[in-house]
Amino acid sequence: MYRLTANDRRFRIFLELKRGISGEEIARKYGLSRTAIWKFVRRLEEMGYVFESRRGVGYRIVHSPDLSVFEIASVCFKSDLVEEVFYYEEVDSTNQRAREVGKPKRLFIAERQTRGRGRYGRVWVSDPGGLYFSITLPREIPLEDLPKITLTSGLAVARALNARLKWPNDVMMMGRKLCGILCEISGEIENPLVIVGIGINVNNKTPEGGISLREVEGKELRRIDVFRSVFESFEVYYKRLIKREWEEIRKEWIENSDTIGKRVVVRVAGKEYRGIAVDLDEDGGLILKEDEKTIRIFSGGCFYVTPSAGLKPRLSQ
Repeated sequence: MYRLTANDRRFRIFLELKRGISGEEIARKYGLSRTAIWKFVRRLEEMGYVFESRRGVGYRIVHSPDLSVFEIASVCFKSDLVEEVFYYEEVDSTNQRAREVGKPKRLFIAERQTRGRGRYGRVWVSDPGGLYFSITLPREIPLEDLPKITLTSGLAVARALNARLKWPNDVMMMGRKLCGILCEISGEIENPLVIVGIGINVNNKTPEGGISLREVEGKELRRIDVFRSVFESFEVYYKRLIKREWEEIRKEWIENSDTIGKRVVVRVAGKEYRGIAVDLDEDGGLILKEDEKTIRIFSGGCFYVTPSAGLKPRLSQ
């Protein structure tokens, strides 16, 4: 595990190396020995960084890896949403680590999760090559509005990646699942910690029904570029939510929805609700119409009914 804050000396030196600086200047500025600086440069090289080194000029990073704690921190620390980054080569679940640390304004990211989770305890396959991260937030909206964070987060991801939304928490491309979102509440009810977990298929293998950005684009993508787009979009939409712009967010969610207009089955607590999805209500619930009956559903697993000629309609996730 690697953790960084904006004031961490390692992070400040990293930024100097991105711009270009001599080892002598770093040593003088930060009170370090040339040996300590050399070891730090070697560590960065092990992480995939490539340096240009010229006598009288010093070190300068000329190539960065696909993803690293320093690249993630460079994105996060431009925002006031994150004060500390936790990076793992492998972890059970970033949401679980977030719950254990229990502090807001932390970001947890892993190369691989061994027990990645979706809603209702479902497994989220988290093989290397994807983006798996969780961000912790203080409660800045009324408790009853917390479910709106899931919908807002999904919209932020969809807008960043030019994707579509499946109620309540899936981001879709080409009819297949690209990203899942798991929002959880931890801590005391009077002052809860909000945990937003996001898993995006980027260059990783995907299970049946899933799709990756690599499949869509026909090439591998740099995960730091994907993370930057998603994080910046999340910050914009989250701040709109806490500024009480939910109605505008709701309308935009509907415009980007893959669910509205489809015949669906929603399963929740052992019951099934069927109908055509026609709207998203003011609280984020899905509105179904069946004959003259209107049904409002606030949680559950949503499945599309896809009839085939001469066959009984089947369900697709």
